[in-house]
Amino acid sequence: MKFFVLIGTYVILNSFGQLFIKMGTLEMKEVTTFYDLLNIKLIGGITLFGLSFLTWIYILSKNNLSYAFPFAVGLGYMGVVFLSLFVLKESATFLQFVGMSLIWIGIILMSLQGT
Repeated sequence: MKFFVLIGTYVILNSFGQLFIKMGTLEMKEVTTFYDLLNIKLIGGITLFGLSFLTWIYILSKNNLSYAFPFAVGLGYMGVVFLSLFVLKESATFLQFVGMSLIWIGIILMSLQGT
């Protein structure tokens, strides 16, 4: 159970980090100096992304890479797609939803194996 809590934490931190980085870049006009990169959304996104990285290091210290990585990538992909749809109002294709369904099936099958 601890594995799934850690993966969930990683995915949430990483997905929201990606979202805030995207939102921060949308507010930038152009980058000519370092100070152009200093907006609260971009800094928040980088912070969340950094926290997700630290969580990932801990996950890898306790679990097999071949088991943890597919969970993280699959759930991370789905998290970013859903955040993009609902927060950024981006669109997704039918094939993206088919792909996410297949990822979900794979995650379910892998979770049956156990950590």
